[in-house]
Formats: sequence, structure tokens, C-alpha cells
Amino acid sequence: MDDARLMAAVDAQEITNLIMRWGQARDRGDWDVLRDCFHADGTIQIAWITGSGHEFVDKSAERLSEFGKGEHAKHIMSAPNTLLNGARAFCQTHVNHCARVIVDGIEFDWEFWGQFFDLVERREDGIWRLSRRTMVYEKDRLDAVHGDVIPDGYFDADAFAGFPPEVRFLSWRLAKNSIPPSKNIITVNSPEEAALLATSKAWLAGN
Repeated sequence: MDDARLMAAVDAQEITNLIMRWGQARDRGDWDVLRDCFHADGTIQIAWITGSGHEFVDKSAERLSEFGKGEHAKHIMSAPNTLLNGARAFCQTHVNHCARVIVDGIEFDWEFWGQFFDLVERREDGIWRLSRRTMVYEKDRLDAVHGDVIPDGYFDADAFAGFPPEVRFLSWRLAKNSIPPSKNIITVNSPEEAALLATSKAWLAGN
């Protein structure tokens, strides 16, 4: 293997480690590790926040501290599909986010499927970190753990009105927790996803 291919393989593995470290740190509440996954000016765009990576870490810590007994969440992430160009990389990673949540005293199992579109950079210190992370949402579902405890009429005709079909249950859950769902949610096969892909590839090329 020549030096260029060897270096590309090392870079790809370090980026994969970064992607996996992000998920582990987020789920375990390792906030210093999670914060270090982002560059200082790194950003994130997901259903409940569009802002800096460090702001996301702070708010994640707040949200996790509010979990009740029996509530927990886990990110199951694929290895990223990584395109490299020098000290820049564009990654797409499949994500399945699963959670046991309690809403109005009722236990639910909720999950969604999507992809992270990540812009990753290796800067002066030689460490790969996230410059921009954006979620593209595909679908989600919500199941009552004990279906017989759902009150009649709990899910009325308007319960999910106005929410994107791909994230209707996530949006409903956020609204139930007084967290306004983002107006910038990107869904699969949308013009916004196409634009995101185009701008990501242009950034990778140095444009």
C-alpha cells in the first residue's frame, strides 16, 4: 500500500472513530467527550435545535437530566460513508435513535431512522472534528408499552396535525415537552435534502 492510500485509510478510520464516539458520548452523558467532537465553531441542525455544537451539548445535558425513572435513549449508528479531500471529509451515516419515554404518565417506545450529513475537518491540531452536522429524517414510530392504558381519545384527529409525516411522533413528543420543533427540519427526498447534498459536495471540493 502506498503512502497516500495508507494515510487515507488512517483518516477514514479516525473519522469513523469520531462518528462512533459522538453517539456513545451522547447516550452516556460524557459531555466533555461530546463537546470535543465539535470544532469550536461547529454547528448542528436537528429537530429540536439549530445552533452551535457546544450549545447542543449544553442543552443535551439539560434534557438528559430531566429524564424520569425508566427513560433512556440510544443512537445506533452505521459506519459512515466517507469522501475525503485532504483535510476535509463529507460523511453520511445511517442512524436509528431508540428511546423509552414517558408522556402524560404513559410509557412509550419511540424511534426514528435518518442520516447524518457531516462536514468534518482536520485543523491545526491534527484531530478530525465536526464542522457541521445535519440530520435528514426518514421516518419514525411510537408504540405504547402497555396499550391498554391509553385513554380513549388520547390521540385525537389533530394530535399530529401540522407535523412533517417523517417526524410526526418526534414533533408531537417535543411539543408535549414544551420544546418547539425546529422549522428547519430536513426530510428524505426533499428539495432541502438535495440542496444539502449539493452544498456538502461543493464544500468538500473547496468551493
